[in-house]
Amino acid sequence: MNLAHNRIMELRSLIRKCDAAYYGRGESLISDHEYDKLYHELEELEKTNPEYQTPDSPTQRIGSDLTKEFPKAVHATLMMSIDNTYSEQELMEWVSRVQKSLQGEKPLFVGELKIDGVAASLIYENGVLVRGVTRGNGVTGDDVTPNIRAIRSIPLALQEKESYEVRGEVNMSFEAFTKLNESIIENGQKPMQNPRNTAAGSLKLQDSKVVAKRNLSFFAYSLISDNYIESHYGNLEKLKAAGFAVVKHSERLQTPEEVIGFCKKWETGRHELPFPVDGVVIKVDTHAHQEMLGYTAKSPRWVIAYKYQPEQAVTQVEKIEANVGRTGVVTPIARLAPVFLGGTTIRNATLHNYDEIRRLGIRENDYVQIEKGGEIIPKVVKVLVEKRNDSSVPFTPPHLCPSCGSVLGKLEEEVAIRCFNKSCPAQLRASLEHFVSRTAMDIRNMGPALLNQLIEKGFVHTVADIYKLKKEDLLKLEHVKEKSADRVISAIEKSKHNSLDRLLHGLGIRMIGAQAAKILAGMVKDIIEFFDITEQELESVNAIGPSMAQSICLYFKSQENKDLIEQLKTLGVNTRGISDKAGGPLSGKTFVLTGSLGRLTREEAKERIEALGGKVSSSVSRKTNFVVAGFEPGSKLDKALELGVKVLGEGEFGEMINL
Repeated sequence: MNLAHNRIMELRSLIRKCDAAYYGRGESLISDHEYDKLYHELEELEKTNPEYQTPDSPTQRIGSDLTKEFPKAVHATLMMSIDNTYSEQELMEWVSRVQKSLQGEKPLFVGELKIDGVAASLIYENGVLVRGVTRGNGVTGDDVTPNIRAIRSIPLALQEKESYEVRGEVNMSFEAFTKLNESIIENGQKPMQNPRNTAAGSLKLQDSKVVAKRNLSFFAYSLISDNYIESHYGNLEKLKAAGFAVVKHSERLQTPEEVIGFCKKWETGRHELPFPVDGVVIKVDTHAHQEMLGYTAKSPRWVIAYKYQPEQAVTQVEKIEANVGRTGVVTPIARLAPVFLGGTTIRNATLHNYDEIRRLGIRENDYVQIEKGGEIIPKVVKVLVEKRNDSSVPFTPPHLCPSCGSVLGKLEEEVAIRCFNKSCPAQLRASLEHFVSRTAMDIRNMGPALLNQLIEKGFVHTVADIYKLKKEDLLKLEHVKEKSADRVISAIEKSKHNSLDRLLHGLGIRMIGAQAAKILAGMVKDIIEFFDITEQELESVNAIGPSMAQSICLYFKSQENKDLIEQLKTLGVNTRGISDKAGGPLSGKTFVLTGSLGRLTREEAKERIEALGGKVSSSVSRKTNFVVAGFEPGSKLDKALELGVKVLGEGEFGEMINL
């Protein structure tokens, strides 16, 4: 066994360990930059040593071939449906039936969140993922293995060389759904309706590269194996230890009151989760009791789903307004009479495009039913035509841009209408708002009101003009005093030191979100390298497809955009690639953050450390170099003192990162 093979095996083990921690437990063992370095090293070693390439390698997660059709696969154990109820009384009756059926034996229950996604079965043989199958009709499903492999939270190989079946829910987080729809709408296409249907449709896509970009997730809820038959709770813990992301679940529940308590806890708690949840599943814990209870023709008697009612409200559409985005797409927004729904007061609902208005038949002043079930943004589900005023008239889409007055039009094969005037104030405003936003350049205190004034006064025509602003310019604006002007100038100056991925995201290149920007920033030593990059070079990079590559090349071949970037460089904005940070002043140093920092959020502190070559860990060990202690530090400070790890106050840490 030669050195190359040893290193390949070591890299695979490291990457799998990092994946298991990140997707299974939500912990980052190393920085994104370090992870990418390991991944790229493995890619290169496998390219130069193809004899050591195996299907379970992390680099082989995404296939290069299109899937023309999905063959059928028979489930070794039926994937049965689950009885469900919306009634607390019926749930209690089910608990009572279970208790009586066990003839005096006391059952334990486990409650778990019912994630609104699509069920899938994963088959592992000797520790390697060999097949991924949809539920289908419960007897047979579609073999979607290439697309299952593209889901990063699913391990391709297990530490233990075991053979078993894992069942769970493929789903899409609210964040991933929102980003996908933003991209779709910006490109003038019809948006997806909800995360659940999008996840289901994504599993049937023919190109696993596209599936990988959808950022699907997988939460395991069942382990089927002859070796693990004692309890459901024990199996969930086993799966968690093996590196799977597991559904949120209770400890063992003993009484009907505890079962109801779990259901009620998550009826409101689900609104704080990053993914859609439409109910709770209650299962009898021990397999012995499950066998005693048995099955009906359609479902197990030892499990029931308690589903939450979709949250709906009736309100009035006061006005339908047109919003012009940074790419010129005009999106209709329904301004609603305020109504409380799902824990928040709702005042707006997106109507996506004017075809949707036509489909709903919605008019201004109509009363509508809105819903927030499995959705991030409330949607109009029904027009209450019976409450419509006799004087009501059909809604007419705008013909002229509401911002600049230009004639609106459509690109071929798009459903969206657009403003094609590059000088349109609304597009400039939207571009600037995106540029200064937290996920982009994060220039604090530059809100919409301030940006509007800067545009109206003629101080800002491009994002580069932000870096030409002087304090005296800001003081000419309404409601801007000395202190607030100082804060804005300080935030602008601070943003010059951001990592390149933030700048790339902020530039608003079509189809390039925060994650794609990180990938791009890791490819170059300086942004100007993109001026000469080819589509072929871009497509050779994981997660960058033909459409994205074309969009990137079109952006950087524009002389107007080249001039903008040269201006930003001249004005002192960092344009160096993330790959150029490895030799930074904090290279090789590991930090742990605890407590609240006054001048930075945790995420900002993490980014500054990584931009200077350091790494941030979630736990203190003897390998930790520094613990940064803010206000009200936790047990990590005690651990640092116990191990003799150097503790930095916020002032000392600020000097280290040039804050």
